[in-house]
Amino acid sequence: MKKKAIIFTIIFLLIIIIGGIFLTIKSHVHNNAKNEQANEYVTQKAQRVTPLTLSGHVSPKQERDYTVTSKELSAMKVQDGQQVTQGQTLFTTYSQANATELATLKTSLAKDQRDKAQATQKLQTAKNTLSQTNKDDDGYSDAQDAVTSASNDLDDLNSSISSTQTKINQVASKVSPSTTAPFAGNITITYDNSGNAKINLASTELQAIVQVSEYDYSKVKDGDNVTVRAVATNKKQNTNVTLVSLHPTSTNGSNGSKYNVYASVDGNAFIDGQTIQMTVTQTEIVVPESSLYKGKIFVVKNKKIYQKNVQGSTKGDTYIVTSGLNAGEKVITNPNGKLKDGESWPK
Repeated sequence: MKKKAIIFTIIFLLIIIIGGIFLTIKSHVHNNAKNEQANEYVTQKAQRVTPLTLSGHVSPKQERDYTVTSKELSAMKVQDGQQVTQGQTLFTTYSQANATELATLKTSLAKDQRDKAQATQKLQTAKNTLSQTNKDDDGYSDAQDAVTSASNDLDDLNSSISSTQTKINQVASKVSPSTTAPFAGNITITYDNSGNAKINLASTELQAIVQVSEYDYSKVKDGDNVTVRAVATNKKQNTNVTLVSLHPTSTNGSNGSKYNVYASVDGNAFIDGQTIQMTVTQTEIVVPESSLYKGKIFVVKNKKIYQKNVQGSTKGDTYIVTSGLNAGEKVITNPNGKLKDGESWPK
């Protein structure tokens, strides 16, 4: 009995050992098949096109220059380096020509007013004479004509007085006019040897101005979100492009034309004249050109293969995707006809 029990035990152990060896070999073969399939294809994450970096500087949003001769300047109301508010008086001037014209107009007005008093009296006298004359009298018609003539003279004088008064109001404002700030800003004043003044008003609102080449012009548009960084301080601000110029600021043969790009920046973080860099994020996705198979791209997601229709263009050995693919998606870079939409990954 003991011999039989030993034999059965040995047979049982052999069966277990052989079964284990079989399962191990089967698993190894299966894993090798999976690895061979996985190694057949190469995957890579789709990346955004490298952001566009542009260089430039900070500048006031608005600037206004004034030149006033020493002869014209009546009073300077601001000082060099002063900060002013919108509507604040900057300076006043005096025009001798306008002052002379104003005096002449006032003299003319005074004469017309005297003539008006006489014409008014003349009309009243004519009316009195007419009221005392019978219609049947020979002088009635003459009395009527006198009233009409006096009335017309008075109307002409009233019209002349009104016109002269309008001119006086217009010229009076030009004799010693005040110039006010059209926007809040900082004042710079310089005088030449003759005492003539040059006044510059630079707005407190600042903007970044960078230049883009004609080759990259299509990569930046009005409203694009950008990051502006001050080179000296490394301070950054996320902002938006306010304008991409339609006309070049410079043309330089083989280097191509340059166009200004503008974006608002915070005056507390940046200073006028500061050197900056503007980074413009690109929305296009870049993958190897080999990822495209018959106009389609295959991606791996949740251990499944998905087929995607994309649009874009080839540039060298890369394919720039404009629609149909998102950054970060796992793309098969060497697809072939064996891949099927919806099948498991690895197969």
